[in-house]
Amino acid sequence: MINFFRKIRQKLLAENKFSKYVLYAIGEIILVVIGILIALQINNWNEQRKAKTIEKEILIQFKEDLKGDIESIARVEHWMQKVIASSKIVVVQLKEKRAWNDSLAIHFDLWNDFDQLSLNSAAISNLRSRGVELITNQSLRNQIIRLYDQTYFYIQKSNDFFREDHVHITYKKYLEHIEPVQWRVAAIPSDYQKLLEDKEFINYVQWIRNAAEFDSKYHVTTTNEIEEVIKEIDKELNNK
Repeated sequence: MINFFRKIRQKLLAENKFSKYVLYAIGEIILVVIGILIALQINNWNEQRKAKTIEKEILIQFKEDLKGDIESIARVEHWMQKVIASSKIVVVQLKEKRAWNDSLAIHFDLWNDFDQLSLNSAAISNLRSRGVELITNQSLRNQIIRLYDQTYFYIQKSNDFFREDHVHITYKKYLEHIEPVQWRVAAIPSDYQKLLEDKEFINYVQWIRNAAEFDSKYHVTTTNEIEEVIKEIDKELNNK
């Protein structure tokens, strides 16, 4: 093809048709420019197609991570509800100075229970390494960032605080007053009659109940927010 155009140029010059040569040269330049523009456009289409493929993959990864996070929160919430229920029973039992019975053994163990919250971070790390603008839907992108940077930050911080309190304070108080017979099955007060008069211990169990109820509210609102983000991801995937 190049040889073909070269022969035309040489023929025009040989025939001393300079004006036609100039027009031909301009036309050739225009064709070259058009070819470059077409090549660039094809390249842009390919890049856009690749970006959409990667975006879809990341959205699917987010969906899987978020579904796993719902399961993790549900697991923690399951035991948190046991903590709340058992701590209420222990407080009433001690405040009203009721007699000991063996059915209380499970509750004197569970008020002190704890389960570590673990949330997935693979998808958000992947997105940040590639650039958050990869998610083209700005509203969805903002929802995801808000979920991880705000909601997840606070729920994880609250859970970590609850854990630190258990490690440094709760377990110590528990072992000072209670014999741990079998974890999540039974625990018996070392001196039940003395415990009935221990206001500090009673107040601490109430504090654990309040903290557990506070965290439980976080679990509900966070789960609702995650479900909303998953719903928006599904909408976006259906449009891809």
